[in-house]
Amino acid sequence: MIRLEEVSLRYGEGPQVLRRVGCHLEPGSFHYLLGASGAGKSSLLKLLYLAQRPSDGRVSLFGRDVARLTRRDRALMRRRIGVVFQDFRLIAHLSAFENVALPLRIAGEPEHRVRSQVSELLSWVGLKEAMEALPPTLSGGQQQRVAIARAVIGRPSLLLADEPTGNVDDRIATRLLYLFRELNRTGTTILLATHNEALAARMPQPRLRLVEGKLKEEPADTPPAEPAAPIPTEATGAGAR
Repeated sequence: MIRLEEVSLRYGEGPQVLRRVGCHLEPGSFHYLLGASGAGKSSLLKLLYLAQRPSDGRVSLFGRDVARLTRRDRALMRRRIGVVFQDFRLIAHLSAFENVALPLRIAGEPEHRVRSQVSELLSWVGLKEAMEALPPTLSGGQQQRVAIARAVIGRPSLLLADEPTGNVDDRIATRLLYLFRELNRTGTTILLATHNEALAARMPQPRLRLVEGKLKEEPADTPPAEPAAPIPTEATGAGAR
């Protein structure tokens, strides 16, 4: 799913952010990307959702060298990747419901399925009463949940999440982790970036840790506990892969 070979990254004439990073993530895996603020987690994710090119080395996704992709192939590949951005990137003039519905409508899902799946998922993340609200009227935590719902609604092949629980309380954070785990169980490969060690310990998965621009692999500690409430299976099973 993801292969990085001797990947380095610097912005302009600045210092190296990533230094000869290498890793190989199998399809269907779930990894945390850990590191202190400023360690390069967001920069690594930018390489993986094709927003940045490496200074050196090779990035391969879905078995293809991204440097060799045509513009059309890059666009098609992006459709297979769900991204949760730190700054949310919601469309301000569209309601929470319409923001989450976008990936399904682009994929050509029938409208009755769009309405049922989006409603179910937004209800499950605690936004049942805010479906018609515009993003500027929502709190940071609410906007974050809308952004997560939009990223997962189409069941992408690869989900990249950049600090996806940074603006929510512990109860919602745990609920979102179970959502990610259920999505992973349906086959989605997940790379979740966080600086929150306690969060990663709550639901252990293998870890990738960035330290001074270099990547180290760490195993999971113990198996995760089962969730206290069911995950909305229809919402996480929507869309084409």
